[in-house]
Amino acid sequence: MHFARMDPAYARLVGQAGTDIKKAITITREKAYPFKILGAKARNGNDIAFDVQEFSKADGDGYILTIENKKTAAGRYADTVILTTDSSIKPTITIPVYGQIIAATPQSEPTPPKRSASDG
Repeated sequence: MHFARMDPAYARLVGQAGTDIKKAITITREKAYPFKILGAKARNGNDIAFDVQEFSKADGDGYILTIENKKTAAGRYADTVILTTDSSIKPTITIPVYGQIIAATPQSEPTPPKRSASDG
């Protein structure tokens, strides 16, 4: 049974600390199982922020879940976004979230080009 289609099925947030790291997951409703998302929460929530927006297109409708990294230090984490629905068939949808934050490379001063004898 396909209740809804998740593309992708999980969020993998990888990037340098201090940069904008986001992932959008499209949740498309199957016509046979209409539902509304009533709420969203993170199991842990320390390292992520998220937003849910409803959409409707000719080829289907559903939600876009945008998950954003909030971790500022290098390291890994795992979390889960739990979406509460109004469906008795599937009252919750869980989306795994994996984060891998790499230390920011220090910004060094650019070195001036070396002059060679032929530059003269």
